[in-house]
Amino acid sequence: MLSRAGGRYQVFAEGVVREAALRGRMKHERAESVLVGDRVQLAIQTDGAATIERIHPRESLLQRRSPGRSHGVRPVAANLQQVVVVGAARSPDWDPGLIDRFTAVAEANQLPVLVVVNKTDLDPEAAGLARPYREAGYAVLLTSVALGEGVAALRERLLDRVSLFTGPTGVGKSSLLNAVVPGLRLRTGEVSRRGGAGRHTTVAAEMHPLAGGGFVVDTPGLRDIGLWGLEPLEVTAAFPEFAAMARCRFDNCQHRGEPGCEVAAAAERGTLARSRLESYRRLLAEAELASRPWA
Repeated sequence: MLSRAGGRYQVFAEGVVREAALRGRMKHERAESVLVGDRVQLAIQTDGAATIERIHPRESLLQRRSPGRSHGVRPVAANLQQVVVVGAARSPDWDPGLIDRFTAVAEANQLPVLVVVNKTDLDPEAAGLARPYREAGYAVLLTSVALGEGVAALRERLLDRVSLFTGPTGVGKSSLLNAVVPGLRLRTGEVSRRGGAGRHTTVAAEMHPLAGGGFVVDTPGLRDIGLWGLEPLEVTAAFPEFAAMARCRFDNCQHRGEPGCEVAAAAERGTLARSRLESYRRLLAEAELASRPWA
């Protein structure tokens, strides 16, 4: 399923996009909503009308905390094979705390991550922003739509995969997708002069087929993205480079300044980006708060 508007669904079937409705019995079974990325079974009527008969089992599901609420999760897309986390070198400035939050959500959903540093033409030091993520083991690309740099390499990484684009508002995700998928014509917007914050140009998740094979899912710029559903002990798993370091003195070390903490020592030595440790500690505190029964 590519997108939804009200009770109408856009479905890619046999190389063409069809508009379909949900079969009546599915509306009343209180089944899970049809998501972008769902594989569905269509029935084509003699008049050409299409109905969604059922949803095939999902291979993956990306979820995030419902914004503005203390409880509940919101499914974003199904059957993804990778998450592409896009940040801007400038306009708006690169925010490692937000990028780490997006990569952690992907890790929590057990999805491979590709980190993209976009708008590199605005910052000659943009390559340095990618270093913590390369050291963490992530694939990283540097891109500039204005200069055409990195676009072909990104397109190659998307072929024959189902990929979700996400990241802070205003970092150029839609412009990047327009460059990767000629003719897509996603609406783009300028960064606000007031505070440098980006303006939302995508209002709902939408999937687009790629010429040559594969699909990309464009998502709204997210200002509020959480780790809802993670237990505190699971937060460490969302920072894969921690596990590759020497063992801490205490097996239950939380990397918050305990004696003999190798993760904190690595940050002091500069072999671990301090921003990654700060993001981990912040997200761990959020997970602990969310796990409390009165939260």
